[in-house]
Amino acid sequence: MGIFDSIKNFFSKGKSSPLIEIYLEDKKCGKQMKLIFRKSYDIQKVYEDQRQAAYEIKKVAVCDQCYNKIDLEIEFDKHYKKIKESVVNGKIITKEEYESNE
Repeated sequence: MGIFDSIKNFFSKGKSSPLIEIYLEDKKCGKQMKLIFRKSYDIQKVYEDQRQAAYEIKKVAVCDQCYNKIDLEIEFDKHYKKIKESVVNGKIITKEEYESNE
């Protein structure tokens, strides 16, 4: 870690990232992928009062290896903590699992 990374980390403590990273694995071919969502653009606000979620993602990711479509739905609370997730034709994996196969 360089001096500029140290300075950046010092001043950014307590601030949340404007990005959310989701890691997926395709069930058909096993390809792993990283999806990046911007909180200000890619994530929708939920306006329904009866739902617990404050924000949600509804996306279809297409594997560039086998062209399998992976349906992704994630709900977040007002602090962008995951409260519900649903994945069809794939599964959510951890960052560590993704990085171990790079």
